[in-house]
Amino acid sequence: MTQQSQYDFDTVLERHGSTSVKWHMIEEEMGPDSKDVIPLSVADMEFKPAPEIVEALAAAASNDVFGYDYATDDYFAALVGWMKRRHNFTVDPAWVSLSDGVMPAVNTALRAVTHPGDKVIIQRPVYYPFTFAAERNGLTILDNELVLNEAEGRYEIDFDDLEAKASDPRCTAMLLCNPHNPVGRVWTVDELTCIGDICLEHGVYLLCDEIHADFAHSGHTVTMFGTLGDAYSDILFEFTAPTKTFNLAGLLCSNAIITNPDLKRRFDIAAENIGGLTVSHFGLVACQAAYNHAEAWLDELLKVLDRNVALVREFADRVDGVRLIEPEGTYLAWLDCRGLGFATPEAQCAFLRGKARVWFDEGSLFGHSGDFFERVNLACPTVLLERVLNNIEQALAERQ
Repeated sequence: MTQQSQYDFDTVLERHGSTSVKWHMIEEEMGPDSKDVIPLSVADMEFKPAPEIVEALAAAASNDVFGYDYATDDYFAALVGWMKRRHNFTVDPAWVSLSDGVMPAVNTALRAVTHPGDKVIIQRPVYYPFTFAAERNGLTILDNELVLNEAEGRYEIDFDDLEAKASDPRCTAMLLCNPHNPVGRVWTVDELTCIGDICLEHGVYLLCDEIHADFAHSGHTVTMFGTLGDAYSDILFEFTAPTKTFNLAGLLCSNAIITNPDLKRRFDIAAENIGGLTVSHFGLVACQAAYNHAEAWLDELLKVLDRNVALVREFADRVDGVRLIEPEGTYLAWLDCRGLGFATPEAQCAFLRGKARVWFDEGSLFGHSGDFFERVNLACPTVLLERVLNNIEQALAERQ
């Protein structure tokens, strides 16, 4: 265990041959040659969940009855308490619709407020399911591409471009990621207000993915959009989940927070039209336990993540051609590898997987503006991250 920690964030788990998508992906792609490849790609953690959650699940399993469930008042009290304690966000349970995941809820909201042929704003490089959601709902993408301030190593929003795209009469929605995946920005109150004002002025619905909201690095605070007041309630959908925070993605439970009663009704009808958005018995149990009893686990995890960010920062400082885009939030690092001089993103990817024996999410997945970048999952034991970085450094030395 980490020094003075009651939780184990040090043990490297053996996940080869498991049902993990992250680990199965490399085995499927590389076959027997994958045995020593370390994946830090898919955004789930290389840590066991908090024991308080595991104990709650074990107690639920001993019940032996797994019929249709509903979210109890105790579940909503746990959610409301968490939002107030961690984000100073006062949530009314009447605003909440449950879903089996943030992206199913995002897709449902798109179906509620857009029609095929409409246009939707996204901000690449961005979480690639945003692109899938737009395309699969028959929407045309308007890319308000984030601008990398090269001098500061920080991404910024082009608000003039956002205004121009939002003013398109066929633009009906914007997908916002806060904190932003993959670039790690935590949008400021001023930035969020400007986004909200532009969307409000042009009648653009704002769908805000806040699944990483519990991950702010030292010196930064995540502002949940709903804390900005009632001004944006007629256009705002917020999507949260404890599954990212507590490594529970396989248990399928998330919360859509929709303060406007008409918007919530439209969302719920859209959900019913596809058979309903349901959550599992174990998802409800785990998430309630997480909100009520696993806060200390998260606080310890945040310290581990800060340590891992520092490790990557030191790596980038000493390795020519690699720059860390300083993460303000999420448990992801966005590495700028343009200086390594590979001819194509595919060549860079092949080198990392074949020579360095590491598997990241290549930046091109998030849009062409992510070419030659790599998204690295930092939610892992520090010793495993050290091994990954050492592998890269050694492979680069042999390349010269």
